[in-house]
Amino acid sequence: MTTPTAPPEIRLRPGGQIPVGPPFWPRLFRGGAFRQNGADFLKSNLDEFGDLVYFETLGIKTLQFNHPDLIHEMLVRDAPHHHRNLVMQRSRMILGHGLLTSEEPLHMRQRRLAQPAFHRQRIGAYAQFISFYTLKTTAAWEHGALVDVRADMLLLALRIVGKTLFNTDVESEVHKISAAVDSFMGFLPLAFLPFPMLIQRLPLPLMRRIRRGRENLDELIFRMIAERRADPRDHGDLLSMLLAAEDEEGGAKGASTKMSDQQIRDECLTVLLAGHETTANALSFALRLLAAHPEVQEELAHQCRSVLQGRAPEAADYPQLTLAEQVFAEALRLYPPVWVTARTAAESYAYRGITIQKGTILIAPQFAVHRDPRWFNEPDKFDPARFTPQAKAARPKLAYFPFGAGNRQCIGEGLAWMEGVLVLATILQHWRLALPDGQTGPIRFTPAVSLRPNGPVALRVELRTPQ
Repeated sequence: MTTPTAPPEIRLRPGGQIPVGPPFWPRLFRGGAFRQNGADFLKSNLDEFGDLVYFETLGIKTLQFNHPDLIHEMLVRDAPHHHRNLVMQRSRMILGHGLLTSEEPLHMRQRRLAQPAFHRQRIGAYAQFISFYTLKTTAAWEHGALVDVRADMLLLALRIVGKTLFNTDVESEVHKISAAVDSFMGFLPLAFLPFPMLIQRLPLPLMRRIRRGRENLDELIFRMIAERRADPRDHGDLLSMLLAAEDEEGGAKGASTKMSDQQIRDECLTVLLAGHETTANALSFALRLLAAHPEVQEELAHQCRSVLQGRAPEAADYPQLTLAEQVFAEALRLYPPVWVTARTAAESYAYRGITIQKGTILIAPQFAVHRDPRWFNEPDKFDPARFTPQAKAARPKLAYFPFGAGNRQCIGEGLAWMEGVLVLATILQHWRLALPDGQTGPIRFTPAVSLRPNGPVALRVELRTPQ
């Protein structure tokens, strides 16, 4: 494969050759030992082979895009040539045809219908629930105790998504929902294997848990839909907006159409899964980073206490909580829950002098690009100042893309920022975080379907003195 001469800021090999990187599995076990995970593999591809890398694994052709300009071409300009990646395609057996898995034109119709549920004003109304449930979660903490903050952030994120999605306290359902989410996340890597439909029908413990989890969630979601159909008032939640949404463009002869119960179920399940683990992981990493950097933590605590004066944060406080936003942004840079974005070429098409063949996997790795020293000096260092307005303006836009880009950019991004900032502000106003004795190393993580901490995130918590 060859390419024409590229702009100098894009690192391609002399002569326009696209470097051929190693297959994943040999690199994973290079030297006879377990050396790399998937995130490290993609980062090493960027470091060793430049901004456009080609490799094959198990016969699957893959192009890795590592430069912001190339990522824009992949996710924005050339989006009409692409389908969802293999994992999302096969996840339809669980998620249905929600925003994460649907193709055009259904995807754009569903996004248009769902968009009002994520407008700024609507998201602002959820701020009180975010603060309330954060205080409720941390009320169980004891001064000087060792707390697994990841377990608490998972519970907190589930409480928040249950309230914002269904306007209900899902405590009675929390264990069922949590078990279903865990089983779904355990299944998604199996989507890479041949014959996933057959695997799903096998009498394996994991498959039984998945079927049971799907039945539990379907019962909850369809029950909530039926209750709202019977009482169609606006309950102030996402479900009300989805039920009320009308597609003015999709109806015959100008007639409006609404989502079916099955479509609403698919979107609710998508929000429930996507808004639960990813946010919890991001918050867990952020809290662990703050515990490891007490000087940043104290500066953030001072800002939060100065702005809030002891009260729970509201949506109107968000613009003043600048350091909380920068801390959350830096956590998303270092440990992006969506650590790689993938597409599949739906057709063969010309690209920079080559032909990208139908079926080729195209990937843009957030984990690797976010740690590129061209865009982030000392990229492994925790430095929230990278996200001041001046610093952001000095970088290419897609040097940082934790929520993706283009027509599939995460529809819930605004809610995720609101949740991340207000949770951090609520906690840091009242609590001081510290690493357990002897724990000074970097955060261990697992790049599964989402980038998650590798096990519990234990921190020592101490009450701050009242103001």
